[in-house]
Amino acid sequence: MQPDYQALMTTESRDLATLLESLSAEQWDAQSLCAGWRVKDVVAHMAVGHTMPVLGFGAAVARHRFRISAASYALATSYADAHPVDQILALFREGTAGRPRAAARFVPIRELFTDHLVHHQDIRRPLGLSRVIPADRLHAALTALPRLSGRIGSRRRMSGLRVVATDVDFAHGSRGPALHGPAEALIMALTGRAAALAELSGEAVPMLARELMTRPTTTGVLT
Repeated sequence: MQPDYQALMTTESRDLATLLESLSAEQWDAQSLCAGWRVKDVVAHMAVGHTMPVLGFGAAVARHRFRISAASYALATSYADAHPVDQILALFREGTAGRPRAAARFVPIRELFTDHLVHHQDIRRPLGLSRVIPADRLHAALTALPRLSGRIGSRRRMSGLRVVATDVDFAHGSRGPALHGPAEALIMALTGRAAALAELSGEAVPMLARELMTRPTTTGVLT
């Protein structure tokens, strides 16, 4: 049965907003798992993606020579620098309250959900704020990974591997080097977060580590 990615994205976004309400000013300014991105930059990245008109986003991409990652970084950091955190949070809540709109409506809903779950962990992990992620969200994100856009890289990283979660009922691939571990760590590593590799096991870990060392994580997933 296909997961209800819209409902999962809405709930995940609401949970993230609840966390953000509790953060101190220092935590909003802290570095996330995304290289060079503060917590408030990551939140602004998601908020702008859900509210900026398509033409405005397209113009920003054109200004940055059609490098989407560079345009996303510029838009996120400029918004984060120009607005207090309560306004960033309000925009995030507004943009994620219903069905995707603005530029985000052109991103498949499974990708938006996975994006929000990964960015939630991009914020929590460096701050040492663990949580128990519901099993249905973990399974839905793992199921989405082989079908996400090529820029994210999870489909490429999983190709030829046997990926098995140790805490939810998920397995991908029938042959090849094995990659085992908790679902959250698998999701993070397969979307480019090297910090999760220490929690994984199997012959594929050194292979994945070599790739991630040569490709530092930016925002990884698009909103």
